[in-house]
Amino acid sequence: MKWVYFNDLWVGDLNLKRKTLFFIFFWLFFLPGCQVIDAALPTDTAVPIDTAVPTATTILQPQEPTPSSIPPTPTTQPSDTPQTQMSAPVVESGADGATDLSVTSDELFLYPIPYLVDGDLATIQVIPTVPSTVDWQAVSVHVLLDGRDLTNSGLVWRNLASRPEALFEWVWDTTGQTGEHQLEIVLDRDDRIQVGDENPDNNRLVTAVTIQPITVRSAAEVNAAWVTSENTCCRVHVVTGTAAHRDLPQLLATLDAATAEAAARLDEPLQQKIEIYFVDRVLGQGGYAGSAIVISYLDRQYNGQGLYETLVHESVHVIDRQFAPQRIAILAEGVAVWATGGHYKSEDLNLRNAALVSIGEYVPLSALADDFYPVQHEIGYLEAGGFVEYLINTYGWTRFREFYTDVNMDDAPTPSAALDLNLQRYYDKSLADMEAEWQRYLMGLELPETAVTDLATTIRYYDVMRRYQTHYDPTAYFLTAWLPYPEDVEEKGNPADLTRRSHAEVNVTLEAMLASTDDALRAGNYNRANVILDSITRVLDNDGAFLDPLATNYLNIVRLAAAEGYEVQRVTLNGDQADLLVTKTNTTNLKRFNMVLRGQDWILTN
Repeated sequence: MKWVYFNDLWVGDLNLKRKTLFFIFFWLFFLPGCQVIDAALPTDTAVPIDTAVPTATTILQPQEPTPSSIPPTPTTQPSDTPQTQMSAPVVESGADGATDLSVTSDELFLYPIPYLVDGDLATIQVIPTVPSTVDWQAVSVHVLLDGRDLTNSGLVWRNLASRPEALFEWVWDTTGQTGEHQLEIVLDRDDRIQVGDENPDNNRLVTAVTIQPITVRSAAEVNAAWVTSENTCCRVHVVTGTAAHRDLPQLLATLDAATAEAAARLDEPLQQKIEIYFVDRVLGQGGYAGSAIVISYLDRQYNGQGLYETLVHESVHVIDRQFAPQRIAILAEGVAVWATGGHYKSEDLNLRNAALVSIGEYVPLSALADDFYPVQHEIGYLEAGGFVEYLINTYGWTRFREFYTDVNMDDAPTPSAALDLNLQRYYDKSLADMEAEWQRYLMGLELPETAVTDLATTIRYYDVMRRYQTHYDPTAYFLTAWLPYPEDVEEKGNPADLTRRSHAEVNVTLEAMLASTDDALRAGNYNRANVILDSITRVLDNDGAFLDPLATNYLNIVRLAAAEGYEVQRVTLNGDQADLLVTKTNTTNLKRFNMVLRGQDWILTN
């Protein structure tokens, strides 16, 4: 096994062809992905949302509804109750508080999510607890299926949360295996680790996994196939029966514009076509890039809008590798935010960073550089972008480009030390001196009150969104998500790896509420956004119980649409009126609904 140190991640050479290179040159971007082109509902900013609403208490059980257009009628419903407990592993860097090597049910993930179907090629991800006293590279992981060895390896790399993990891609062919199976994970089976593994009993996890019958697949999934189209900049890969396939002509035009802007900002022409994959589920903040780009594109884009910004940002990560292949994370993400003109939207990065200082959320650059990805995402990206913008605006692009190209992890033991060394070389200032200079500039800016409110609400929105993910969509959580090389998925895996997702009513309802929050935030209606976030938080605090009127309204709207055979994608509440964007079950055909609240009930009016 060969190992490469890359941005605080140890990356293993697993002889998986291009996949290894993808992870070595991996730059993750978690911008919100996109919205349906020309199909977004208007955002209301005037009518209160807490008017004339009923009170109800409902406990949701996360179960998948029976697909309604599958011949023959299925005898078994796919369940969104996962094969293992639906909670994400802790996200702090490493496992500093742990004293014993162990693995638990919430450290095991099976793909495709949220259930396995007869015929799937299942991927197994294990993110165990490894105390600092244990050499994680010495930890073996054995996987047994129904009491027989299935596969084994060591812990192969550290993820973005700096936690070691084992990954077994497409290792279990479930064809002909409908029914319940026993999956067993064993750490250090030969008991070679003594210090830090005093209790071998917690090295073994045994869990039941149900393989659903093939008849539970939706019609869209049964007929799913990869389709590739080309434009000036890119080769675009989508799966039939998805929103991206429906909107492919518009996406091709948007891509050309976004990549052209990225190239112009970097003053660097694109040397070859970019491979871009649009996927029908949320991954992290909506996209990631290595030698190819993966973008989340779905109608219920609960992690926010900003398709164009996402495409510019991710294109920057591909283009700047042409002249700066070894750039460090803080600068790479900072350049992408600067070149895009903002993080989630066009925004004044100077004011954003002045607001960060104002609310006491600023992170010292040395700490940010040395552990970039585990830092609160919005803070880290805005700071990186703001620092890059200051250097470029103050000292010019030409000098910055030379500096950016030169900073790499061969220069010093840590990213902050490499940054410091090269700042002295190119700007004759230490990192501390340059940071102090930048801070003085920020403190001299006149800061509008709305800049502070917008930033604080944005940070809160994404914190609540990630909390939703840890409860109900853990495999999307950015620090621990499996981010496969997309060409390998296309060649060897399941389209379902990138398209299957939960459609349980708790997911649909909370995702619709998160999307409404983003609408309100972008409209500058911060009170509305925070009211919705309060409501979502109450649901999460009460294990899926919808206890307040606002959340109950969303739930009842989702249920009424479902009773009519539709799935809600967007909801705009205007007092006792609701405007909806929906799709017919198992289709991507968009339809607008209007509902009105009469007494305790929502009534469909069209």
